[in-house]
Amino acid sequence: MNLHTFRHAPPKCRPLPALHAAGPARRPHWLNADRLRLYPIIVFGCYALFIAIYLIRLSRQNEVSGMSPFVVDFLPFWSAAVLALHGHAIDAYNVQALSAIEVGTVPYLGTVNGILPWLYPPNTLLLVVPLALLPYKAAAVLWLGGAYVLFIKVIRAIVPDRHAILPVLFFPGALFVISVGQNGLLTAALAGCGLVWLPRRPVAAGVCMGLLCMKPQLVLLFPLALLCSHSWRALAAFVLTAGATLAFAVLAFGADTLTAFLHNTGIATYSIESAHATLARMPTVFALATLVHAPAVLAYSAQAACALIAAAAVCYAWGRESSYALRAATLICASLLVSPYLYDYDLAWLGVLIAWYCRHALVEGWERGEREWLAVLWIAPLAGMLIVACGPFQFLPLISLTTLGMLLRRIALEGRKAPVFQRYADE
Repeated sequence: MNLHTFRHAPPKCRPLPALHAAGPARRPHWLNADRLRLYPIIVFGCYALFIAIYLIRLSRQNEVSGMSPFVVDFLPFWSAAVLALHGHAIDAYNVQALSAIEVGTVPYLGTVNGILPWLYPPNTLLLVVPLALLPYKAAAVLWLGGAYVLFIKVIRAIVPDRHAILPVLFFPGALFVISVGQNGLLTAALAGCGLVWLPRRPVAAGVCMGLLCMKPQLVLLFPLALLCSHSWRALAAFVLTAGATLAFAVLAFGADTLTAFLHNTGIATYSIESAHATLARMPTVFALATLVHAPAVLAYSAQAACALIAAAAVCYAWGRESSYALRAATLICASLLVSPYLYDYDLAWLGVLIAWYCRHALVEGWERGEREWLAVLWIAPLAGMLIVACGPFQFLPLISLTTLGMLLRRIALEGRKAPVFQRYADE
């Protein structure tokens, strides 16, 4: 795949003497190929050790029976699929009916009075129904393993560099998603795949982005980006995919499922506002404000301002001629700043963001501090899980906002250089 096909820039020209003048040799950067191999292995070893210690401690607690809490977040997906497959899709939105299947499958939930509701729209049921054809454990392996492989393939398509293999394989955001059994890898892979295909296969890209409507709060800025870039075929495919999957789901499972979904969104809103949800696990501005005891009105106002900043950033990046890789990275970053309902497993999207930024920098060169900041982003999902839990202070949205600023700064710098390139090419 040719990296230059993703860049909207003037034709090739001879290098500018003023911009590429010879100078003193720079010292090699500390983040070299050897460290790119070593550091991910160390992080993976620490993560595996943490899980091993946790499991050992759990096994010594005689009062806890059944399966460990790892991969337990997959339960609502499989349980809802079972209900839908047997003609009771509406019961997926009934907490009591869903919990009966969940506790019967994983008795651990009964010991801690856990509640794992189904909060996804009916079109998501279309994607998960085939999982009910398999036993729970086999379905979990297929769900998580398949998403992990797809995620790796998408990242490798963005950055086809052999030095990126271990950072991708042992990305903490991916390891965390697998540990809890969530869908962060699947949504990240769909977002990344759509952005990879957009320049050459806009219809397929629009279909991928339309499938992302399985998690509506993450896809809000994608149609805005397509609109700003005049990607009409991709936008049409997005709208048709989103509409067709929802219509087919309503026909297959009944219109009551849509009503039940809209009703259940109130559960999520109430759990956030009443702090019943684990706010320390929510990397949003709303959670940050709530954890420092800001009133709900102020917390929502801060989140709304953050969402407006994210939307403005997408309009700025996608409404002008700039590097496609920077556009893609900006869209991914901004999408993590819109909704107050976001969990730490959604930070698997940072892997896609890092990949697009690396794609740009490997062609155009690195600015000072950029590699260090990407290393911070790479470790952020694990750091958030450990540091925020001890605080709690939700610092992760500040990292996302800083990253968005870095992306916009790079786009602005590129815009100021473009006229110089164009004048030199015309001489």
